Amino acid sequence: MSRTSAVTAPPRVVAATVLGTVLEWYDFAIYGALATVIGKLFFPADDPTTSLLIALASYAVGFVCRPIGSIVLGRFGDRAGRRNMLAITMVVVGGSSLLIGLLPTYASVGLLAPVLLVALRMIQGLAVGAEWTGGATYLIEYAGTGRRGFFGGVVQASTVVGFLSGTGVATLLVRVDQEWAWRVPFLVGGLVAAIGLFVRLKLDESPAYLRVRTEERVQAEGEVRRDPTRKNWLLLFGIVFGITLYGYTATSWPAFLAGVTELPLAEALTTNVIALAVEVPLIVLAGWLSDRVGRRPLMIGATAVFTVGTYPMFLLATGGTMAGALTGQLLFVITFAALCGPMAALFVEMFPTRVRSSAFSSSYNVAVALFGGTAPFVNTFLATRTGSHVAPAYYLTVGAVVSLVLLATVRDRHREELD
Repeated sequence: MSRTSAVTAPPRVVAATVLGTVLEWYDFAIYGALATVIGKLFFPADDPTTSLLIALASYAVGFVCRPIGSIVLGRFGDRAGRRNMLAITMVVVGGSSLLIGLLPTYASVGLLAPVLLVALRMIQGLAVGAEWTGGATYLIEYAGTGRRGFFGGVVQASTVVGFLSGTGVATLLVRVDQEWAWRVPFLVGGLVAAIGLFVRLKLDESPAYLRVRTEERVQAEGEVRRDPTRKNWLLLFGIVFGITLYGYTATSWPAFLAGVTELPLAEALTTNVIALAVEVPLIVLAGWLSDRVGRRPLMIGATAVFTVGTYPMFLLATGGTMAGALTGQLLFVITFAALCGPMAALFVEMFPTRVRSSAFSSSYNVAVALFGGTAPFVNTFLATRTGSHVAPAYYLTVGAVVSLVLLATVRDRHREELD
Protein backbone atom coordinates (compact mmCIF):
# COMPACT_ATOMS: atom_id res chain seq x y z
CA MET A 1 0.00 0.00 0.00
CA SER A 2 1.09 3.56 -0.48
CA ARG A 3 2.70 5.46 2.34
CA THR A 4 0.73 8.17 4.10
CA SER A 5 1.28 10.36 7.12
CA ALA A 6 -2.22 11.79 7.25
CA VAL A 7 -2.63 10.71 10.88
CA THR A 8 -0.14 11.61 13.56
CA ALA A 9 -0.14 11.39 17.34
CA PRO A 10 -1.25 14.55 19.20
CA PRO A 11 1.31 15.99 21.66
CA ARG A 12 -0.83 15.05 24.67
CA VAL A 13 -0.91 11.42 23.51
CA VAL A 14 2.85 11.36 23.11
CA ALA A 15 3.37 13.02 26.51
CA ALA A 16 1.03 10.65 28.36
CA THR A 17 2.58 7.57 26.76
CA VAL A 18 6.14 8.69 27.30
CA LEU A 19 5.55 9.73 30.91
CA GLY A 20 4.39 6.27 31.94
CA THR A 21 7.23 4.53 30.13
CA VAL A 22 9.80 6.89 31.64
CA LEU A 23 8.44 6.20 35.12
CA GLU A 24 8.45 2.44 34.58
CA TRP A 25 12.09 2.28 33.58
CA TYR A 26 13.19 5.05 35.94
CA ASP A 27 12.07 2.84 38.80
CA PHE A 28 13.81 -0.24 37.45
CA ALA A 29 16.97 1.76 36.79
CA ILE A 30 17.00 3.06 40.34
CA TYR A 31 16.73 -0.45 41.70
CA GLY A 32 19.40 -1.81 39.38
CA ALA A 33 21.80 1.09 39.87
CA LEU A 34 21.43 0.99 43.66
CA ALA A 35 21.59 -2.82 43.82
CA THR A 36 24.77 -2.75 45.89
CA VAL A 37 23.17 -0.37 48.41
CA ILE A 38 19.85 -2.25 48.51
CA GLY A 39 21.73 -5.52 48.91
CA LYS A 40 23.45 -4.26 52.07
CA LEU A 41 20.26 -2.79 53.58
CA PHE A 42 17.78 -5.57 52.76
CA PHE A 43 19.92 -8.67 52.12
CA PRO A 44 22.95 -8.34 54.45
CA ALA A 45 25.60 -11.02 54.12
CA ASP A 46 29.24 -11.48 55.11
CA ASP A 47 30.30 -11.46 51.45
CA PRO A 48 29.39 -8.25 49.53
CA THR A 49 29.19 -10.22 46.28
CA THR A 50 26.57 -12.50 47.83
CA SER A 51 24.50 -9.49 48.87
CA LEU A 52 24.76 -8.11 45.34
CA LEU A 53 23.70 -11.40 43.74
CA ILE A 54 20.69 -11.70 46.07
CA ALA A 55 19.69 -8.11 45.35
CA LEU A 56 19.95 -8.76 41.60
CA ALA A 57 17.91 -11.94 42.04
CA SER A 58 15.18 -9.85 43.70
CA TYR A 59 15.48 -7.52 40.69
CA ALA A 60 14.75 -10.52 38.48
CA VAL A 61 11.80 -11.55 40.69
CA GLY A 62 10.03 -8.39 39.56
CA PHE A 63 9.95 -9.93 36.10
CA VAL A 64 8.29 -13.17 37.20
CA CYS A 65 4.85 -11.57 37.24
CA ARG A 66 5.32 -9.73 33.95
CA PRO A 67 3.88 -12.53 31.79
CA ILE A 68 0.83 -12.78 34.06
CA GLY A 69 0.27 -9.05 33.92
CA SER A 70 0.81 -9.00 30.16
CA ILE A 71 -1.86 -11.66 29.60
CA VAL A 72 -4.45 -10.24 32.00
CA LEU A 73 -3.93 -6.55 31.29
CA GLY A 74 -3.17 -7.15 27.60
CA ARG A 75 -6.53 -8.85 27.15
CA PHE A 76 -8.14 -6.05 29.15
CA GLY A 77 -6.58 -3.61 26.68
CA ASP A 78 -8.12 -5.49 23.75
CA ARG A 79 -11.56 -5.51 25.38
CA ALA A 80 -11.85 -2.35 27.47
CA GLY A 81 -9.46 -0.11 25.57
CA ARG A 82 -5.83 0.91 25.55
CA ARG A 83 -6.42 4.06 27.59
CA ASN A 84 -8.14 2.27 30.48
CA MET A 85 -5.38 -0.31 30.65
CA LEU A 86 -2.67 2.37 30.75
CA ALA A 87 -4.44 4.12 33.63
CA ILE A 88 -4.28 0.91 35.68
CA THR A 89 -0.60 0.31 34.96
CA MET A 90 0.24 3.86 36.03
CA VAL A 91 -1.49 3.40 39.40
CA VAL A 92 0.22 0.10 40.16
CA VAL A 93 3.72 1.07 39.01
CA GLY A 94 3.65 4.40 40.84
CA GLY A 95 2.00 3.08 43.99
CA SER A 96 4.55 0.27 44.29
CA SER A 97 7.40 2.73 43.84
CA LEU A 98 6.03 4.93 46.62
CA LEU A 99 5.66 2.00 49.03
CA ILE A 100 9.19 0.72 48.30
CA GLY A 101 10.50 4.14 49.27
CA LEU A 102 8.72 3.86 52.63
CA LEU A 103 9.88 0.33 53.51
CA PRO A 104 11.83 -0.36 56.72
CA THR A 105 15.21 -2.04 56.24
CA TYR A 106 16.51 -5.37 57.54
CA ALA A 107 18.14 -3.63 60.51
CA SER A 108 14.70 -2.41 61.62
CA VAL A 109 12.33 -5.35 61.06
CA GLY A 110 14.52 -8.28 60.07
CA LEU A 111 13.27 -10.73 57.45
CA LEU A 112 10.02 -8.83 56.98
CA ALA A 113 11.92 -6.13 55.09
CA PRO A 114 13.16 -8.28 52.17
CA VAL A 115 9.81 -10.12 52.07
CA LEU A 116 7.92 -6.84 51.62
CA LEU A 117 10.43 -5.60 49.06
CA VAL A 118 10.13 -8.73 46.93
CA ALA A 119 6.31 -8.65 47.23
CA LEU A 120 6.16 -5.06 45.98
CA ARG A 121 8.54 -5.89 43.14
CA MET A 122 6.21 -8.68 42.07
CA ILE A 123 3.11 -6.47 42.24
CA GLN A 124 4.91 -3.85 40.22
CA GLY A 125 5.90 -6.50 37.71
CA LEU A 126 2.21 -7.22 37.01
CA ALA A 127 1.70 -3.68 35.74
CA VAL A 128 5.06 -3.43 34.00
CA GLY A 129 4.01 -6.43 31.93
CA ALA A 130 1.60 -4.20 30.03
CA GLU A 131 3.06 -0.70 30.42
CA TRP A 132 5.70 -0.47 27.69
CA THR A 133 3.91 -2.73 25.21
CA GLY A 134 0.59 -1.02 25.96
CA GLY A 135 2.10 2.44 25.52
CA ALA A 136 3.84 1.44 22.31
CA THR A 137 0.65 -0.11 20.93
CA TYR A 138 -1.42 2.95 21.82
CA LEU A 139 0.97 5.52 20.37
CA ILE A 140 1.84 3.60 17.20
CA GLU A 141 -1.86 2.95 16.50
CA TYR A 142 -2.28 6.73 16.54
CA ALA A 143 0.52 7.28 14.03
CA GLY A 144 -0.05 7.12 10.29
CA THR A 145 1.85 4.86 7.93
CA GLY A 146 5.27 6.40 7.37
CA ARG A 147 5.39 7.72 10.97
CA ARG A 148 5.09 4.54 13.04
CA GLY A 149 8.83 3.97 13.17
CA PHE A 150 9.47 7.49 14.40
CA PHE A 151 6.90 7.31 17.19
CA GLY A 152 8.00 3.79 18.04
CA GLY A 153 11.50 5.22 18.39
CA VAL A 154 10.14 7.92 20.69
CA VAL A 155 8.54 5.27 22.94
CA GLN A 156 11.72 3.22 22.99
CA ALA A 157 13.86 6.30 23.64
CA SER A 158 11.63 7.12 26.61
CA THR A 159 12.69 3.83 28.22
CA VAL A 160 16.29 5.00 28.03
CA VAL A 161 15.29 8.43 29.36
CA GLY A 162 13.80 6.59 32.32
CA PHE A 163 16.96 4.60 32.82
CA LEU A 164 19.04 7.73 32.35
CA SER A 165 16.98 9.65 34.90
CA GLY A 166 17.16 6.84 37.41
CA THR A 167 20.86 6.25 36.94
CA GLY A 168 21.55 9.98 37.03
CA VAL A 169 19.72 10.34 40.34
CA ALA A 170 21.55 7.30 41.72
CA THR A 171 24.88 8.81 40.63
CA LEU A 172 24.17 11.81 42.85
CA LEU A 173 22.77 9.80 45.74
CA VAL A 174 25.73 7.46 46.15
CA ARG A 175 27.78 10.49 47.13
CA VAL A 176 25.58 11.22 50.18
CA ASP A 177 24.27 9.19 53.13
CA GLN A 178 23.09 5.91 51.60
CA GLU A 179 21.13 4.93 54.71
CA TRP A 180 18.28 7.25 53.71
CA ALA A 181 19.06 8.79 50.30
CA TRP A 182 18.07 5.62 48.40
CA ARG A 183 14.45 6.29 49.37
CA VAL A 184 14.17 9.64 47.58
CA PRO A 185 13.93 8.43 43.95
CA PHE A 186 11.23 5.88 44.81
CA LEU A 187 9.15 8.53 46.57
CA VAL A 188 9.56 10.85 43.58
CA GLY A 189 8.32 8.03 41.36
CA GLY A 190 5.05 7.96 43.28
CA LEU A 191 4.56 11.68 42.70
CA VAL A 192 5.26 11.38 38.98
CA ALA A 193 2.72 8.54 38.75
CA ALA A 194 -0.01 10.76 40.18
CA ILE A 195 0.66 13.35 37.48
CA GLY A 196 0.76 10.66 34.80
CA LEU A 197 -2.55 9.19 35.88
CA PHE A 198 -4.22 12.61 35.67
CA VAL A 199 -2.92 13.07 32.11
CA ARG A 200 -3.86 9.57 30.93
CA LEU A 201 -7.44 9.80 32.16
CA LYS A 202 -7.97 12.73 29.77
CA LEU A 203 -6.88 10.79 26.66
CA ASP A 204 -9.12 9.54 23.85
CA GLU A 205 -8.99 5.95 22.66
CA SER A 206 -6.68 5.07 19.76
CA PRO A 207 -8.25 5.38 16.26
CA ALA A 208 -7.33 1.80 15.31
CA TYR A 209 -9.01 0.39 18.40
CA LEU A 210 -12.14 2.46 17.85
CA ARG A 211 -12.29 1.20 14.28
CA VAL A 212 -12.30 -2.48 15.25
CA ARG A 213 -14.87 -1.77 17.95
CA THR A 214 -17.09 -0.15 15.36
CA GLU A 215 -16.62 -3.12 13.08
CA GLU A 216 -17.41 -5.46 15.99
CA ARG A 217 -14.19 -7.42 15.54
CA VAL A 218 -13.04 -7.40 19.16
CA GLN A 219 -11.19 -10.57 20.15
CA ALA A 220 -13.31 -13.50 21.35
CA GLU A 221 -12.41 -15.77 24.26
CA GLY A 222 -9.39 -17.92 23.43
CA GLU A 223 -8.92 -16.41 19.98
CA VAL A 224 -5.22 -15.73 20.49
CA ARG A 225 -4.52 -19.47 20.53
CA ARG A 226 -6.42 -20.06 17.29
CA ASP A 227 -5.37 -16.88 15.51
CA PRO A 228 -2.98 -17.38 12.58
CA THR A 229 -0.67 -14.83 14.21
CA ARG A 230 0.43 -17.52 16.68
CA LYS A 231 3.43 -18.04 14.41
CA ASN A 232 4.33 -14.38 14.85
CA TRP A 233 3.90 -14.75 18.61
CA LEU A 234 6.62 -17.41 18.61
CA LEU A 235 8.74 -15.45 16.17
CA LEU A 236 8.62 -12.31 18.30
CA PHE A 237 9.48 -14.36 21.39
CA GLY A 238 12.62 -15.66 19.73
CA ILE A 239 13.70 -12.26 18.42
CA VAL A 240 13.29 -10.70 21.85
CA PHE A 241 15.67 -13.29 23.36
CA GLY A 242 18.75 -11.54 22.02
CA ILE A 243 17.36 -8.00 22.13
CA THR A 244 16.41 -8.18 25.79
CA LEU A 245 19.80 -9.55 26.81
CA TYR A 246 21.48 -6.51 25.30
CA GLY A 247 18.87 -4.08 26.59
CA TYR A 248 19.13 -5.11 30.22
CA THR A 249 22.88 -5.44 30.04
CA ALA A 250 23.12 -1.87 28.77
CA THR A 251 21.19 -0.59 31.78
CA SER A 252 22.82 -2.78 34.43
CA TRP A 253 26.43 -1.88 33.62
CA PRO A 254 26.91 0.15 36.84
CA ALA A 255 26.13 -2.73 39.21
CA PHE A 256 28.08 -5.16 37.02
CA LEU A 257 31.20 -3.01 36.74
CA ALA A 258 31.19 -2.05 40.42
CA GLY A 259 30.54 -5.64 41.49
CA VAL A 260 33.01 -7.60 39.35
CA THR A 261 35.73 -5.07 38.49
CA GLU A 262 37.67 -2.56 40.57
CA LEU A 263 35.84 0.42 39.08
CA PRO A 264 34.20 2.51 41.86
CA LEU A 265 30.40 2.65 41.76
CA ALA A 266 30.37 6.43 41.29
CA GLU A 267 32.55 6.14 38.16
CA ALA A 268 30.55 3.18 36.85
CA LEU A 269 27.35 5.19 37.21
CA THR A 270 28.88 8.24 35.54
CA THR A 271 30.00 6.31 32.45
CA ASN A 272 26.56 4.74 32.16
CA VAL A 273 24.80 8.11 32.36
CA ILE A 274 26.98 9.46 29.53
CA ALA A 275 26.37 6.40 27.36
CA LEU A 276 22.61 6.47 27.90
CA ALA A 277 22.48 10.19 27.08
CA VAL A 278 24.17 9.50 23.74
CA GLU A 279 21.80 6.62 23.03
CA VAL A 280 18.50 8.54 23.38
CA PRO A 281 18.60 10.68 20.18
CA LEU A 282 20.12 7.80 18.21
CA ILE A 283 17.12 5.59 19.02
CA VAL A 284 14.68 8.20 17.69
CA LEU A 285 16.87 8.66 14.61
CA ALA A 286 16.89 4.90 13.97
CA GLY A 287 13.10 4.77 14.32
CA TRP A 288 12.71 7.66 11.87
CA LEU A 289 15.12 6.02 9.43
CA SER A 290 13.20 2.74 9.58
CA ASP A 291 10.16 4.53 8.12
CA ARG A 292 12.26 5.10 5.02
CA VAL A 293 14.44 2.04 4.61
CA GLY A 294 12.44 -0.53 6.60
CA ARG A 295 12.78 -2.10 10.03
CA ARG A 296 14.70 -5.24 9.04
CA PRO A 297 17.82 -3.70 7.47
CA LEU A 298 18.66 -1.69 10.59
CA MET A 299 17.87 -4.47 13.04
CA ILE A 300 19.68 -7.15 11.07
CA GLY A 301 22.72 -4.90 10.70
CA ALA A 302 22.84 -4.20 14.44
CA THR A 303 22.55 -7.85 15.46
CA ALA A 304 25.28 -8.73 12.96
CA VAL A 305 27.57 -6.16 14.61
CA PHE A 306 26.77 -7.57 18.04
CA THR A 307 27.52 -11.08 16.82
CA VAL A 308 31.14 -10.18 16.12
CA GLY A 309 31.57 -7.16 18.39
CA THR A 310 30.17 -8.07 21.81
CA TYR A 311 33.40 -9.63 23.07
CA PRO A 312 35.65 -6.64 22.26
CA MET A 313 33.02 -4.28 23.72
CA PHE A 314 33.09 -6.22 26.98
CA LEU A 315 36.87 -6.33 26.89
CA LEU A 316 36.99 -2.54 26.77
CA ALA A 317 34.23 -1.96 29.32
CA THR A 318 35.63 -4.32 31.97
CA GLY A 319 39.27 -3.24 31.77
CA GLY A 320 39.02 -1.48 35.12
CA THR A 321 39.45 2.09 33.85
CA MET A 322 36.82 4.78 33.50
CA ALA A 323 37.92 5.55 29.93
CA GLY A 324 37.64 1.92 28.90
CA ALA A 325 34.27 1.51 30.60
CA LEU A 326 32.92 4.56 28.79
CA THR A 327 34.29 3.52 25.38
CA GLY A 328 32.94 -0.02 25.65
CA GLN A 329 29.51 1.19 26.72
CA LEU A 330 29.34 3.81 23.97
CA LEU A 331 30.03 1.21 21.28
CA PHE A 332 27.45 -1.01 22.95
CA VAL A 333 24.61 1.54 23.10
CA ILE A 334 25.26 2.99 19.63
CA THR A 335 24.78 -0.47 18.15
CA PHE A 336 21.80 -1.15 20.38
CA ALA A 337 20.13 2.10 19.28
CA ALA A 338 20.02 0.85 15.69
CA LEU A 339 18.48 -2.38 16.93
CA CYS A 340 15.81 -1.03 19.28
CA GLY A 341 14.82 2.15 17.42
CA PRO A 342 12.64 0.27 14.87
CA MET A 343 11.72 -2.51 17.32
CA ALA A 344 8.40 -1.23 18.70
CA ALA A 345 6.98 -0.49 15.25
CA LEU A 346 8.09 -3.87 13.89
CA PHE A 347 6.45 -5.73 16.77
CA VAL A 348 3.19 -3.76 16.62
CA GLU A 349 2.97 -4.40 12.87
CA MET A 350 3.22 -8.16 13.42
CA PHE A 351 -0.30 -8.45 14.92
CA PRO A 352 -3.82 -7.36 13.91
CA THR A 353 -5.52 -4.68 16.04
CA ARG A 354 -8.15 -6.98 17.54
CA VAL A 355 -5.49 -9.10 19.34
CA ARG A 356 -2.51 -6.75 19.29
CA SER A 357 -2.50 -5.73 22.94
CA SER A 358 -2.64 -9.26 24.35
CA ALA A 359 -0.51 -11.00 21.71
CA PHE A 360 2.26 -8.39 21.64
CA SER A 361 2.34 -7.96 25.43
CA SER A 362 2.35 -11.65 26.28
CA SER A 363 4.98 -12.69 23.72
CA TYR A 364 7.31 -9.82 24.54
CA ASN A 365 7.01 -10.14 28.30
CA VAL A 366 7.41 -13.90 28.51
CA ALA A 367 10.73 -13.49 26.71
CA VAL A 368 11.76 -10.52 28.85
CA ALA A 369 10.88 -12.36 32.07
CA LEU A 370 12.93 -15.38 31.08
CA PHE A 371 15.95 -13.63 29.60
CA GLY A 372 15.92 -9.88 30.27
CA GLY A 373 15.13 -9.80 33.97
CA THR A 374 17.70 -12.50 34.65
CA ALA A 375 20.43 -10.92 32.47
CA PRO A 376 22.07 -8.77 35.23
CA PHE A 377 22.16 -11.78 37.57
CA VAL A 378 23.44 -14.18 34.89
CA ASN A 379 26.10 -11.70 33.73
CA THR A 380 27.37 -11.18 37.28
CA PHE A 381 27.21 -14.91 38.05
CA LEU A 382 29.16 -15.86 34.94
CA ALA A 383 31.84 -13.25 35.58
CA THR A 384 32.31 -14.07 39.27
CA ARG A 385 32.18 -17.86 38.92
CA THR A 386 34.49 -18.09 35.91
CA GLY A 387 36.84 -15.34 37.07
CA SER A 388 36.53 -13.72 33.63
CA HIS A 389 34.97 -10.27 33.31
CA VAL A 390 34.15 -10.94 29.66
CA ALA A 391 32.35 -14.27 30.23
CA PRO A 392 28.88 -12.71 29.73
CA ALA A 393 29.89 -11.72 26.19
CA TYR A 394 29.56 -15.32 25.05
CA TYR A 395 26.02 -15.56 26.42
CA LEU A 396 25.00 -12.31 24.73
CA THR A 397 26.55 -13.37 21.43
CA VAL A 398 24.37 -16.49 21.37
CA GLY A 399 21.35 -14.22 21.81
CA ALA A 400 22.48 -11.99 18.95
CA VAL A 401 22.82 -14.96 16.61
CA VAL A 402 19.30 -16.20 17.45
CA SER A 403 17.77 -12.77 16.89
CA LEU A 404 19.72 -12.29 13.66
CA VAL A 405 18.48 -15.56 12.16
CA LEU A 406 14.85 -14.91 13.10
CA LEU A 407 14.84 -11.28 11.98
CA ALA A 408 15.77 -12.46 8.51
CA THR A 409 12.39 -14.25 8.30
CA VAL A 410 10.19 -11.31 9.41
CA ARG A 411 7.92 -9.57 6.93
CA ASP A 412 8.67 -5.85 6.81
CA ARG A 413 5.37 -3.91 6.80
CA HIS A 414 6.62 -0.37 7.23
CA ARG A 415 4.82 0.75 4.02
CA GLU A 416 1.50 -0.93 4.86
CA GLU A 417 -1.53 0.18 6.87
CA LEU A 418 -2.25 -1.57 10.16
CA ASP A 419 -4.81 -4.40 9.99
